[in-house]
Amino acid sequence: MISPPTLEAPPHQFGVWLAQRSRWLKGFLQTRLVLMLRPRSSMREMGVAGFVSMQLTLGAAILSARVHGPWAVWCLVCGLVPGLTLGPLGMGLMLVSYACGIGAGLAAPGRPTAGKVLSALTSPFYWPLQSVAMARAIYGLCHAPHFWAKTPHGAPARPKPARPILPGVRLGEPAMEN
Repeated sequence: MISPPTLEAPPHQFGVWLAQRSRWLKGFLQTRLVLMLRPRSSMREMGVAGFVSMQLTLGAAILSARVHGPWAVWCLVCGLVPGLTLGPLGMGLMLVSYACGIGAGLAAPGRPTAGKVLSALTSPFYWPLQSVAMARAIYGLCHAPHFWAKTPHGAPARPKPARPILPGVRLGEPAMEN
């Protein structure tokens, strides 16, 4: 775990988020393409564990960004068009994958807040947007490989101090004994 906090605020406007996420995904694609030009050489330099880790990390990000949008559209079509169905396996995979994603969001470190719960519960609507960013990243890699979309950076607002669990006792201060 990284000990210092990240002081960059996440983007709140869709256009800024899309540019940022497209830039990240373009970087993932470009990194994987470069490393896979000579996979044996890359494996020798990284070691087997590092090479497998790179494949899983970049591969999962790239694959999920490519798949979520079309998968969400197909699930929606199957839910709206009579006669089309995901079938038991497709429905089971969809429910398990979304339940795992939501569960992971709820189990993330930090205290439970309404924002954290809302973020976790709405994540299935957020994930398909990754496909929009991936389409933009692929287009950018093919047509403007040296262009990197700039996005504004800013420090987030300072968090409010935590409310004491017990009246008169603040976190990090020893409790007074009688």
